[in-house]
Amino acid sequence: MSDLDLLPTTEVVNLLLEAERRVVPAALAVHERIAAGADLVADQLRAGGRVVFVGAGTSGRIAVAEAAELPGTFGLPRSAVVARVAGGAASTDHDEDDLSGAQRDLEDIALTGADVLIAVAASGSTPYTLALGQAAHAAGAAVIAVVNVPGSPLGALADVAIEIEVGPEVLRDSTRLSAGTAQKVALNALTTAAMVRLGRVHGDLMLDVEPANAKLRRRAAGIVAEIAGCDFGTAEAALSACGDSARAAVLHLVLGVDADSARTRAAEHASLRAALGDDTSQQ
Repeated sequence: MSDLDLLPTTEVVNLLLEAERRVVPAALAVHERIAAGADLVADQLRAGGRVVFVGAGTSGRIAVAEAAELPGTFGLPRSAVVARVAGGAASTDHDEDDLSGAQRDLEDIALTGADVLIAVAASGSTPYTLALGQAAHAAGAAVIAVVNVPGSPLGALADVAIEIEVGPEVLRDSTRLSAGTAQKVALNALTTAAMVRLGRVHGDLMLDVEPANAKLRRRAAGIVAEIAGCDFGTAEAALSACGDSARAAVLHLVLGVDADSARTRAAEHASLRAALGDDTSQQ
């Protein structure tokens, strides 16, 4: 849009928002790749590995934001989720080419063959991100590339390449717009599906949400009440007795076992359905 600067603000905003309509269809076009990535993440985590998110610039910040949500939302151990953006917290565009920074981050992360690296880069050729992808591949770790162009160097080395083509941006070459939205959509779907496969979702409920504040504690108690079919007060008491474990609280109430036994049973089964003796999921 060569005359973007000449348009009224309402038309600029309309063009920007209209351009986002293409993102979900573009992601849907590669939904099988996203599903393959989700299964790979679940497999590596199930085997005791870590999920490592990396990227530079906008892509890196999106990757870090995705990683930050997983422990609280799904109860993953914080040690199982690692994230690095080129330049760290003070990340700038200058850091995208910083190979020495990539080497420092690699030494800090200490990738192993048990891990899965999720490398996010619109171009699929960002030097920092590509260096981490190459090192992960060399270490025997699984690699998932989330990129916005086909046939990129990062996509070529990945075990699963998620290539979401959104076409030209309204603001030429600004990958913080539709490309960034596409990355966020893909990562949301990938990680949520992986957590479903790991049994950290029951029905459509965030079973292992971390009750880190009053709002989330109410949410966890509400989840217990809904699954166990009891009132909120009973659920809240069970949650407290079971050390804030919603799945243990459900077992305590539904199976009638004491809190310690409920926690033990919860730890022995990947899903609540399995712990309840009704595992009909495909895991």
